[in-house]
Amino acid sequence: MRKPRRKWPAAAQWGCLALVAGLAIAGLAAAYTGVRLIQHATSARAHLQALEAVLAEAPAGPALEGLDHAGQHLSAMRHDLEAMQSVAGPLLPMGRLLGWVPGYGGDLAAAPDLLQMATGVTAAGDGAFQALIPALDQLTASETAPDSTGTRLEQIVPLLDGARPTLLAAQQELDAVRQVRAGIDTSSLSPRVAGLVARLDRYLPWFQTAVDGALVAPALLGADGPRTYLILAQNNHELRPTGGFVSGVGELQVDRGRLVSLSFSDSYAVDNLEVPHDLTPLEFQQTLGGQLWFLRDANWDADFPTSARRILDIYARDRGVQADGVIALDLTALKWLVDALGPIEFEASDQPVTGDNVLGLLQEQWANPAAGPGFEGRYDREWWVHRKDFMGEIAGAALDELLADPPGPNQVAGGLDLATLAQAMRRSLDEKHLLLYLADPPAAALLRARNWDGALPVPNPPADLLLVVDTNVGFNKVDPKVARTVHYAVDVGTPDGPEAHLTVTYQNHSSRDVEACVQEAWYGNSYADMMNRCYWNYVRVYVPAGSQLIQGPSLTLPPGSLLAQDGDPALPATISPTLIEADRAVWAAFFDLAPGEARRVAFHYRLPPGVLERTPGGLVRYRLRVQKQPGTEAVPLELELRLPAGGELVAATPAGALSTNGDILSAAMDLRHDREISIVFREGR
Repeated sequence: MRKPRRKWPAAAQWGCLALVAGLAIAGLAAAYTGVRLIQHATSARAHLQALEAVLAEAPAGPALEGLDHAGQHLSAMRHDLEAMQSVAGPLLPMGRLLGWVPGYGGDLAAAPDLLQMATGVTAAGDGAFQALIPALDQLTASETAPDSTGTRLEQIVPLLDGARPTLLAAQQELDAVRQVRAGIDTSSLSPRVAGLVARLDRYLPWFQTAVDGALVAPALLGADGPRTYLILAQNNHELRPTGGFVSGVGELQVDRGRLVSLSFSDSYAVDNLEVPHDLTPLEFQQTLGGQLWFLRDANWDADFPTSARRILDIYARDRGVQADGVIALDLTALKWLVDALGPIEFEASDQPVTGDNVLGLLQEQWANPAAGPGFEGRYDREWWVHRKDFMGEIAGAALDELLADPPGPNQVAGGLDLATLAQAMRRSLDEKHLLLYLADPPAAALLRARNWDGALPVPNPPADLLLVVDTNVGFNKVDPKVARTVHYAVDVGTPDGPEAHLTVTYQNHSSRDVEACVQEAWYGNSYADMMNRCYWNYVRVYVPAGSQLIQGPSLTLPPGSLLAQDGDPALPATISPTLIEADRAVWAAFFDLAPGEARRVAFHYRLPPGVLERTPGGLVRYRLRVQKQPGTEAVPLELELRLPAGGELVAATPAGALSTNGDILSAAMDLRHDREISIVFREGR
């Protein structure tokens, strides 16, 4: 006999129906939420792609007229991301419990931080853009307003000053984003999400630079009072530690965005022998013969802020002017900047000056009109006094080009291409052909963060460091004829600590035949004459503090050197082999190199154990930073890293930079800019 079906109480029936209805409503809500999230995510991705397309129009950033489109996409993306955070916000913390999910667990666990980062960046970007719209409109306007007063730059300065509160808020947003980003391990993310974070890593530093730059610009342009800056013309054909011999110096004064004055003079003309001058260090006296610091040689320290402070001090003593910063550019930067400005016309030149002919025109000024057969060594005094005037005339014409309101008298058709100029400036800064030192602390911090100040930073945590600094002490312009190659090999598995072998090869391609190299201040009859001579080099090698020199180059004092010519039998056979500068060990060598000859200078040393960082997981990390000397071009760099016997490479950064052959990792690159290599390996058992 079948049992009768049990009848549920009415309350239970209603409860069950309510549960089913609740689940259905929750499912519908989840589906609706999912649809909304997908819609906003799709829209945000589309705006991101459009924004990147605008940013990719030029290596230095978008053309200024395209910034309106960038602002629209940025604002729309901010709306989408804030909507996503509002919709999914209550559910996001649950993702931290789902790290175990295969494939996407890392994405789910990091979802709250990822969305916070994206929202923070777009909020900061949108706020900063809206605050800067008036200044951008002024900058990109085809003509100034009829009732406006002052130059375009004078009108922009108060607009930037007025945007300060919003820019400070954007700066705080970006600081928060940077802190969140520091806590995200991209190795746990899916490739797609890790790629998005890598894109953020690429753009975030430049975004921070733009905001920080807009904050410090008013003060630097004299919003609260006049500012004076020194402009150093560094001739990298006569290489010195920070870029080249200081052949000329300009004095630029601005006040509330207005160019008050610009003067330019030969660096020798700065000397005032009626005021006291400090003594030069021993190695300077031994290699160059000078005992007093003068401005033309004051960039002796490889750390540009140190050299710049000395230059400011000397200028203040000799000229009675206390400047607020130093702008140093070499001939390469000059070429790029003139090329970006377009043809420049001014009275001193009978032809337009371009990037293609500017260096040739400068060199023509060195032709000695008094020289000729039988008259070598004679100089026309008028020529000698005015042979560098052309540099100041180019600088003045270039500033006129920059400050003129379109269409200025010296501008090419269509007005100044500011995006191209920005690209040239960024390249000059990145490749250290343009260096900046500013006494203003916030501005100095900004330059340091972007590696634009030519400083010698001490990394934290410790790492291996290498900087080769050549100093032409031959009173000539032979550096364009000298080819250099740097070979650096490190064995990280030696029992007593990593050992390094550095070899720098020099070859002098000058065409002059000489019986013997003589170090002397002889200018010759032309610039080309000064380029084809013996190469006199005082080289310094900067390595981590605590490094121990095992063997250095075997060099004796060159017989044609100033020091040897002095004839004192008590003089040393080598020049200051060991120094300490900027918290680094420094080794030095002094040699000459005749035209057509080559020389290798080698250093074998033991690195401090701290350059190897041991991780809790039993792995070892080795990091290397090779710095570029300012003023040099793309010096070839050959790297060779030897792992311990049986060691295993786990990771290398940048990916694909190193090739592997057994225990040896190698790379061939150049020092167009600073290089950083990092490897993680497992020691052999």
